[in-house]
Amino acid sequence: MRATTKAVAVLTFAVVLSQFFRSFLAVIAPELMAELVMTPAMFGWLSSTFFLSFALAQIPVGIAFDRFGVGRPVTLLLGLGVASAALFAATPSYGLAVLAQIGLGLACAPLFMALVYYASHHLPEQRFVQTITLTSAIGTAGAFMAAAPLGWATYLFGWRSALAVASVLTFLTLLGVLRYVRDVKPAGQVSETAGETLRGCLALLRLPVLWTLIPACLVLAAGITFRNAWGGPYLAEVFGLDAVRRGEAMTVASLCGLLSAFAVPLLVRRWHPKRIATIWLILTFAGAVLLALLPAASLIASVALIALLFTIGNIHPLLMAQGKGVLAPAVRGRGFGVLNSFVFLGYAIASAGFGAIAETATDAGLPPPSVFAWIFAAAALALLAGLVPYLFSPKPAPPAPLS
Repeated sequence: MRATTKAVAVLTFAVVLSQFFRSFLAVIAPELMAELVMTPAMFGWLSSTFFLSFALAQIPVGIAFDRFGVGRPVTLLLGLGVASAALFAATPSYGLAVLAQIGLGLACAPLFMALVYYASHHLPEQRFVQTITLTSAIGTAGAFMAAAPLGWATYLFGWRSALAVASVLTFLTLLGVLRYVRDVKPAGQVSETAGETLRGCLALLRLPVLWTLIPACLVLAAGITFRNAWGGPYLAEVFGLDAVRRGEAMTVASLCGLLSAFAVPLLVRRWHPKRIATIWLILTFAGAVLLALLPAASLIASVALIALLFTIGNIHPLLMAQGKGVLAPAVRGRGFGVLNSFVFLGYAIASAGFGAIAETATDAGLPPPSVFAWIFAAAALALLAGLVPYLFSPKPAPPAPLS
C-alpha cells in the first residue's frame, strides 16, 4: 500500500471518530440531562461548546497546516481528544462535561480539514474530488456508530463506558497518524509574522467569491444538528421513544446519510458539484418546512425527514472542493480553515439557538410538538438563507474520469 494511501486511510478513520463525537449527544441526551441535571438551554450550550471550540480552532489549525503540514498538529490535538473523552466518561458535573466538550471540539477540529488538505497536496487533480467525497462518506460511519450501537451500549453498560471505549479508539488513531502521516512543507510557503498571518486571513474574507460559499457552510448545521443533538430530544418528547428506540431511529438517519454519501462520488462524475449541492439545499429546505408544519404527524415520516436533513452534510466536501478552486496552494490551509470555521460556527449557533427556542417556547406553555415546530421553522429559514447566495457561487469544471 502506498504511503499516501495509508495516510488517507488513517485520516479517514480520524474523520469517523470526529463524526462520532459530534453525534453521540443525540442518543444519550435524555439520560445525560437527567444525570447531570440539565435544562434544555443547558443541553443546547453543552452541544454548542463542541462546535464553538471546533469553529474557533479552524483558522489557527489551517495556519498550522500551511506552516508545518498535517501530522504534527493532528497528533497534538488527538492527544487532547484522548484526555477529553476520558474526562467526559468520568465527569461528575455539568461544568466538567462542558470542559470535556471543548477539548473534544479542539481535538476534532483538524480532522476533516487534514484529510482535505493532505489530499489537495498529494493527489492529482482528477482524483481529488472523488477521494474526499468517498472518504467523507466513509467518515459518516462515525455517526452510524453513535446511533443504535451507542443506544444499545448505553442501555447495557451506560454511556460512560461507551465514551471510555471512544477514548481508547482515539489513542489508537493518534498512533496511526504518528506512524503514517508525514509532514511536508507546502510548496510556495514563506515565513510570516503573526501580523502578516492575521492580515492574510482577513484578506481571504475580502474575496467576494468566498461569500457565496460561506452562508452555505454556515447553514449546514441547520439540518445536521437534528442528528447530532436535537433529534434525540424531539423523538423522546414528541413520540416518547426510549434510548434504544431513539438509537434505532438515529441509525435509520445515519444509514440514509451513509448511503447517500457514497452516492456523491458517483454523482460528481456526471454533474458539477454546484448543481449537486444546490439540489440538496433545496430538498433539505423542503424537508424542514414539512417538519415545521407537521411535527407530530407520523413517526416514520419524521424519522425520514430528519434523515433527509442529516444528509445535507454530504455537500460539505463539495463546498470545500469549490473553495480549493479559488485558493492558492500556499494559503489553502487557512482558506479551508475560514470555510470550516463557518461550518462549525453554524453548529454552535444552531445548537444554542435551538436550545433557546426550546426553553422560551416551553416556558410559554407550548406543547412539545409546537416547540419543535418553531425549531424546524428556524432551520428552514436558515437553509433558505444559505441557498440564495450559493446560487451565485463559482461553477468548477467536473473532474476528469478515472482511468
